[in-house]
Amino acid sequence: MWLVVCNSSAGKGKGSTLARELIELLSNSGLENKLIDCDTFAETRILLEKEIQTNRYNYLIAVGGDGLVNLCLQMVAEKLICLGVIPAGTGNDFARATGFNGKSVAEIFSIISKSKPIKIDLGKAESADGSKWFVQVLSTGFDAIVNSLANKMVWPRGKSKYTIATILILSRFKSIPYKVEIDRKAFEQNAMLLVVANGESYGGGMRICPGASNSDGIFDILIVRPVTKIVLLTIFPKVFRGNHIPHRKIDVYKGKHVKISGPTVSYADGEFVSPLPIEVTNVPNALTTWLAP
Repeated sequence: MWLVVCNSSAGKGKGSTLARELIELLSNSGLENKLIDCDTFAETRILLEKEIQTNRYNYLIAVGGDGLVNLCLQMVAEKLICLGVIPAGTGNDFARATGFNGKSVAEIFSIISKSKPIKIDLGKAESADGSKWFVQVLSTGFDAIVNSLANKMVWPRGKSKYTIATILILSRFKSIPYKVEIDRKAFEQNAMLLVVANGESYGGGMRICPGASNSDGIFDILIVRPVTKIVLLTIFPKVFRGNHIPHRKIDVYKGKHVKISGPTVSYADGEFVSPLPIEVTNVPNALTTWLAP
């Protein structure tokens, strides 16, 4: 059975429109399905959890952005339910990673109805606040603080609020003293930001760790050492193409288990996780999904 979930407010109603298009395709193909379409994220979480607990579903399709995908991850990680996405959000980085970004509902339905699901890795972040799964990138430092401010802004909407938040945070930002342990190797480092990447992009296509893979069982850990505000501004535009690497102030490590502490917060897939300290583990084959050919 297929469960389709969307949020009425996503993409100014785009999510609902695309979800109903998928429901029509499923029904016309004789596939049993149910739609969850709510006005609020809180209501979506309650209804989604209730349906998942019935154990009736083999497939879950999130029609929305990375926030909705992240919510679904918490429900289906290490379960037999296959998670797919029809992108209808601002970022759509999971859709990019799986090859579905920019495709129509009909194209996506054709792919998922004909192809065999595969398993990919997830990150698991554990802190005093509990544990949380993520599929793309966990971030701390400058970008996480920008994300935090942007999430509180009611105007403007869309990506422009991140630009404004960046300018506001940059004016007063100072490097953060981190304590880091990667696969039992510990060190201290002042840094502008530190990210743990299971996939290569976040923030709507920012290729923060180009080459990072959701299926190699290992994280890419990127650290930007202290730089001037001007240098930081010159680095960030290059992230969209992955041209910020190599840079003499950027270090990239590989690891399966990462511990991070410092006076800042962490976000994963654009969603708040917790203040530091935090432990992050790569969990191989934790998510069943589809890849576009």
